[in-house]
Amino acid sequence: MAATQQKQINSKNVTIFKTVKRSLQFFRIGLAAKKLQRTQNETERLLAKQALVGLFADARGITMKVGQLFAGNDGETPFQALIEGIEPLPLKTLIPQLEMELGKKIKTVFRSIEPAIAAASLGQVHLAELKNGDKVAVKIRYPDISDAVDAELRLLGLLPGVGPVSRWGFDLDAYKTSLRDNMRRELDYRSEAQRQDCFGKTVQVPGLRVPEVYRDLCSEGVLVQSRAQGVLIDKIGDWSEQDRRSIAQTLMVTLFKSLFVAGEVHGDPHPGNIFYSHDQYGQPLVTLLDYGCTITIAEQRRLALLKLIIGCRERSAVKPLDCFSALGFDSKKLVPISGSLPALCQILFRPFLVDYPFNSAQWQLGQAFNDLLGDYRWWFRSAGPSDLFLLMRAFQGLIQQLQQLDIHLPWWPLLQQAVGRELIQQAMAYQLPVIGQQATVTALRFDQQAGKLCVRVTDGGEPRVSIAMPAEAVLDLEHLIPDDVLERIIRSGKIDLKQLSHSIRVNGMTPQQLFIFEDDRKTYKVWLE
Repeated sequence: MAATQQKQINSKNVTIFKTVKRSLQFFRIGLAAKKLQRTQNETERLLAKQALVGLFADARGITMKVGQLFAGNDGETPFQALIEGIEPLPLKTLIPQLEMELGKKIKTVFRSIEPAIAAASLGQVHLAELKNGDKVAVKIRYPDISDAVDAELRLLGLLPGVGPVSRWGFDLDAYKTSLRDNMRRELDYRSEAQRQDCFGKTVQVPGLRVPEVYRDLCSEGVLVQSRAQGVLIDKIGDWSEQDRRSIAQTLMVTLFKSLFVAGEVHGDPHPGNIFYSHDQYGQPLVTLLDYGCTITIAEQRRLALLKLIIGCRERSAVKPLDCFSALGFDSKKLVPISGSLPALCQILFRPFLVDYPFNSAQWQLGQAFNDLLGDYRWWFRSAGPSDLFLLMRAFQGLIQQLQQLDIHLPWWPLLQQAVGRELIQQAMAYQLPVIGQQATVTALRFDQQAGKLCVRVTDGGEPRVSIAMPAEAVLDLEHLIPDDVLERIIRSGKIDLKQLSHSIRVNGMTPQQLFIFEDDRKTYKVWLE
């Protein structure tokens, strides 16, 4: 009995020690990140980034994945090293674990196995050749990474809700649970092998390759798949425009088909997970790797999202509030901003609203989002389901790849191609679940929103100016009015433009007269229609 108690005490002490060790790593990374944020000199910033990358790489696990998120937004900087890989562990260090996972000596399975060239956050990949001559890649989980991740997840559970998280009511526990479930699923390579195999069978796109999984050689800590060839995206800038366009279309159609048809989206789109090459016929080939983090999207949510995009595009009698609710948003939270939802959809789905190639660099999504909702952008985000950030990562990854390829594509025609006419009709006919709403709120439909902001100026009854612009311009009304006229409006005290702007954000851009201002002989009339 005493020996058992001592073992329990020792195990508890080891757990505490590992948690403390990870917390110290978190602390050092936090200090380095603050130093980077405060540094203005470019040379010092570069040195600070290099130091931060070193800490991310040393930590591996969740913290290294955070560093890879930095790399996804940071371009040609030291963070790129986290994508291309870090210093791997020696093969001899991992052979005991590999043999334990296989349940046999490696010489009975492999003709040869090479040292790893690079390593990732949870494991590292070794090129090998099976006894039958098949060339494969063997992903081996780090021996102690499960304990490290558990320690990080325990620390995550202690994080307080501060700033926007606290003020706007984010369900932090749901986000922690989502991250915890995803990380623990990523640690089980059997689960990854099953999802990779399923993805390859259900998401079949010309120009896409999903490596074949050797299921009989996979275990919790080892995944064996066919060997992938190719280079990373930063090495194909000099490929022909035709090849880059073909690659871009493959990436976009893959995302659309995986989301709307298969309901299983690759949720880790950082550049290190995609190889580019040419097949035996000289055609561009995209090889998608690492299925540890995929997002399952239920059919109801898929149809609701597709219906939302179509309704926004066609300005139909669809209520965005109902669609967002079916997507998993908290409808009670969205009620106070329900009037802004049609306009918000026009911002979020802007690439789908045109038939010509869309330049994502001109999207200015963040700025338009803030202009519409102001601080209420946090209210909208807090209303979203906890897995939404993974889906947003998938779209963000696509946009970054399109920009690196320097290719503009027509989103709507490619969406139609990916999902097919039958699924589009199914989404249009889909009956959204009925949600409870406050009796005083009438959720706006797309067809109830104004299409134009109109301005007319007369002088002594004679027309002088008559212009029309997109209705969204009303959100920047103060900057559209000439400075001298704006000054007279403010001085008159008859029109409160800030209150008018607030009312539009809350109640929506419905057809309405905004104001009439008379100044000497001139009359200014502004309205939405």
